[in-house]
Amino acid sequence: MRPSTPTTAAATASPAPAHEPARRVEDAFAALHGADTALLVPGVVAATTATLRALTNPGGHIIASDQTADPLRGVLTQELAGLGRTVTFVDSTDADAVLTAVRPETQVVYTQSLSDPLMRPAPLNEIAIHAQMNDLLLVVDNTALSPAELRPLETGAVIVIEDTALYLDGWGDVGAALVTGLDRYLPRIAEQCARLGGEVPDWSAHLLERSLSTLQLRLTAQRDGADRVASMLRAHPAVRAVHRPSFDEAPWALETHQGFGGLLAFEVVPEIHDLNGVLAACDDGHTPLGSTARLPARTSHAHLSERVRRELGITRRLVRLAVGVTGADALSGRLRRALDTALAQRNGGDERC
Repeated sequence: MRPSTPTTAAATASPAPAHEPARRVEDAFAALHGADTALLVPGVVAATTATLRALTNPGGHIIASDQTADPLRGVLTQELAGLGRTVTFVDSTDADAVLTAVRPETQVVYTQSLSDPLMRPAPLNEIAIHAQMNDLLLVVDNTALSPAELRPLETGAVIVIEDTALYLDGWGDVGAALVTGLDRYLPRIAEQCARLGGEVPDWSAHLLERSLSTLQLRLTAQRDGADRVASMLRAHPAVRAVHRPSFDEAPWALETHQGFGGLLAFEVVPEIHDLNGVLAACDDGHTPLGSTARLPARTSHAHLSERVRRELGITRRLVRLAVGVTGADALSGRLRRALDTALAQRNGGDERC
């Protein structure tokens, strides 16, 4: 979405024009989604804010996923409200709940393709039908799946946003976001991005472009690893619930999804009060390709009250796990032993649920 660079002999003989790496990564990301253009933005909060500002007017109404976490949730409830927009949070994995929330002034439906941390896939085909029938724009955050698993534009979304941190940037070098979608909306979003300011350095764009070339290979490994870890967890007596979608649970996704990425979550039984060992077992030494874990109640969703978290199903015993590219079997072994120990001890620790 940047101005084109003249292709004269003098231009081609000189060093690469400014922002050429950004153009290349934008083109590559757009191609992965079957689109023509994309925008590279300094962060996912800025990307989402710019998108929602561009696609709504003062007095407009936004339907957003109730799984939206801070800092974006704060932007939706405070900054956009200050600009005259109102937001209603609903369970966007329920298409009927989305439809029920529609008002005459509704302009946008914003949802994650896969809710995080409970990993419930949104029925984008159904939501898109409701959106089209009500003249609404569907905006999808596809971070949890990436274009290797799902291309939301093919389901009826008009804009797709992805944080590079989870999958697109394979080495953890870049903090940025990418936005793609229908051509008629991108210039408006680009204008809002410019107003917000900031720019991704060319070297970061180059690193991101390099990572995109291995996205499919990495996602295949992470998906398979997450499935194996989830199978182990489902059979363990210390685990009360495993949140990992499958085509058996969501057969409609066979038409749209290649898989469900490398994320899962699990909740331990109430008898376990110390999760230090479990979290340590998920740590691959902080390598870029390794696995990571966190407690959503203490991190991404800590801003919510205990009552709201409970209503959302996010308990203090819920562990969110991002399975890495390598070492899934070793991870399963470490995690199994840690759960065995935690179940045997059933006593206190520093990281208490």
